[in-house]
Amino acid sequence: MPVLLEEVPFFRELSDKDLSSIKKRLTEKCFAKGEALFTEGNACEGTLFVKSGWIKMYRTSTSGTAQIVEILGPGETCTCNPGAYNWTCALTGQALTPCAVWLLAREDYVRLIQINPKLSRFLNRLFAERLQWSSSVIAELSSEDSRKRLTRLLLELLAKSDRKDSAKGVISVPLTREELAQMIGASRETVVRQLYELRRQRLIDIQSRKIVILDRQGLKKLL
Repeated sequence: MPVLLEEVPFFRELSDKDLSSIKKRLTEKCFAKGEALFTEGNACEGTLFVKSGWIKMYRTSTSGTAQIVEILGPGETCTCNPGAYNWTCALTGQALTPCAVWLLAREDYVRLIQINPKLSRFLNRLFAERLQWSSSVIAELSSEDSRKRLTRLLLELLAKSDRKDSAKGVISVPLTREELAQMIGASRETVVRQLYELRRQRLIDIQSRKIVILDRQGLKKLL
């Protein structure tokens, strides 16, 4: 479901006057499934905020292997800093589904931060939280086995899913088995095997390309 601009956490820090002003500077753009929104290594021209749809953020290794770092859904934003000097995109953003985003140009982003200390403090906290999150992901990839990583990912995807789907245990983030594998640093075959093992244990079900969580507490116990 699309979100309203006022529901985006980034803009909750703005006064009504500031929000009204920034609305005039936002550009709304739509992307088709599979289309790239921005590309790793290119100059960062601004910040995007997801209105609807899902976007995968990934990095490509020198060998050409993709590692999905995160999934952005409605209300979320890429956490780059386009105000930094000579800033480039660290990741590639690609539409998992048809999506709509709001774009805030670099110069407008810089101006907004300069005139709003409260928003600047919010961003500093956000960047610190994301750094901590990135560190925990690296630790998990190096220390946990594939089943634990997949289990943790399924619970995280359920939390990100649409509210109605999440209440029913349905993961609405449309990831393929290959993309799940790219998120946990495992092979597709390993992910398929682990999913069917979780289904055998009646912790999940697999229905028409959707994963349904049957026993959340049971999955949490595996961690």
